[in-house]
Amino acid sequence: MQVLVVKDITEPQQAQEALRMRDNARRKQNQTLVQLARSKTFQQGHLHAVLQEITEAAAQTLSVERVSVWLYNQDGSSLECIDLYDVNRRVHTSGEFLLKADYPNYFHALEAERSLAVSDAIHDKRTQELAATYLCGFGVVSLLDAPIWVGGRLVGVVCHQHCGEVRYWNVEEENFVGSMADFVSLAIEARERNIAQEALRKSEAQFRAIFERSSIGIGLVDMKAQIVDANPTLCEMLGYSREDLYGKRFTDYMSQERGDIERYRQLIAEICTDTEQVDEKLHIDMERRFLHRDGRLVWTKLSVSVIPDSQCKPEYFLAIIDDITEQKQTEIKLRNSQAAAEAGNRAKSEFLATMSHELRTPLNAIMGLSQLLQQEIVGSLNDKQKEYISCMYTSGEQLLALINDILDLSKVEAGKEELSLMPLLVIDICNYALSTVSDRALTKGLKLSIDIDPEANICIADERRIKQMLLNLLTNAIKFTPAGEVSLIVKKVSQGITFSVVDTGIGIDENHFQFLFEPFKQLDSKLNRQYEGTGLGLALTRKLARLHGGDVTVSSTLGVGSQFTLFLPDQEI
Repeated sequence: MQVLVVKDITEPQQAQEALRMRDNARRKQNQTLVQLARSKTFQQGHLHAVLQEITEAAAQTLSVERVSVWLYNQDGSSLECIDLYDVNRRVHTSGEFLLKADYPNYFHALEAERSLAVSDAIHDKRTQELAATYLCGFGVVSLLDAPIWVGGRLVGVVCHQHCGEVRYWNVEEENFVGSMADFVSLAIEARERNIAQEALRKSEAQFRAIFERSSIGIGLVDMKAQIVDANPTLCEMLGYSREDLYGKRFTDYMSQERGDIERYRQLIAEICTDTEQVDEKLHIDMERRFLHRDGRLVWTKLSVSVIPDSQCKPEYFLAIIDDITEQKQTEIKLRNSQAAAEAGNRAKSEFLATMSHELRTPLNAIMGLSQLLQQEIVGSLNDKQKEYISCMYTSGEQLLALINDILDLSKVEAGKEELSLMPLLVIDICNYALSTVSDRALTKGLKLSIDIDPEANICIADERRIKQMLLNLLTNAIKFTPAGEVSLIVKKVSQGITFSVVDTGIGIDENHFQFLFEPFKQLDSKLNRQYEGTGLGLALTRKLARLHGGDVTVSSTLGVGSQFTLFLPDQEI
């Protein structure tokens, strides 16, 4: 009799088959990772091509219907699909968006978990928000998502979507999708690196173009003062080729002054002690002469900056050299011309100032004899003779006034005018000035008015000169006011007193203000014919005001009127 033993081995066989399948899956996953690591697409650095290769490889390896890569927008408020591979249709699409505000639980899970392995995506609390708007529409029942991290920041997610029956993900699959996310990270980093390198190449090319074509000399000098590079303009400026200059001491070609070395050391020390100041482009500017190869000197404006290395330690000097020889020669010529003109002007002023007696004496004699003739002391005159004598006397008065103005102006310019400062009653000065010009105003039918601030009691000035200044301003106002009013307004201000002469006259174009106080200058040739005068009054008034420590200013509107303001400061005597 034989005993037959029958043993059920179905369960061990199933376990062995499951183990074999998992080994095959692991082998397939490893092969995929090796293929991606060796891929030439990665080496070329085209992000979209790399993402397409990753999504196709992941779909085939995990046998899922859809694999997609999503990246966050700049503010992290949404995810955008950069590439989605559909296995059944064998197409790549992109452009869909998921807003964080619409799916807060899903976004939170991505940020909090290393990977998102969801078997029942329709009912899982982490993904059920996606059911109505996304999952059901594409028949997705299970999700396996891996966040993408770049430089310690979450930038997106690689999403593996399974359709049909619920799928339970194992540890190996979770590790695999994590590796897929790492490959995406490497691709993004490669793209950013390529962009940075391309920008650097463009920047270097642009800098080189500027360096080579600049009309200003540029030199790169190491910390031992040896020339590392020089652009064509600097070579031409010094008369040497680039090869001649390379390795030579930069300071051998320039005239140094005492303290230059110390200034360079201080510049280096400032950058070494405070690396934040590197961005402030610390530099020193100076004018220096360089020696040309033919022996002539080249005047330059030299600007020296320090270029630091990656550790912010000084590595090079950048020298910017602008040839200002022509400008310097022009300055010297102008300075010499100005000195000659000033010397001539001083000589003229000194001459006129010393000629006061010689000019006034003959004119006083003419005017005195004219008065005697007018008084008929030496005999009677007929009407025609009286008319001529009167004309001689009036002309003499005008000429004497002109000579007095010229002599006064010359004395001030020559520095020979001395003021006799004293306290003066403002009311007395103003009344004197108004009474002197009242006849002229009456003749033209103008209204004269005065307004004195009660606090403006006393002013410190030279009595003769302040009267002269006010008379000049009032006379001018009356001369150029055909009709209306001329006012004298006195105010006490914080540091002195102002005397303002306001008129309703023809006014002045503001473009002509700069010529107002030039001697012998009238603003319009028409004024020379319509109004008498030499233009000395305002020039003399301003010089006398400044001699007092004050000034004369103007404001005016063409056709409306003008205001000239004499300011006299408070002074101690």
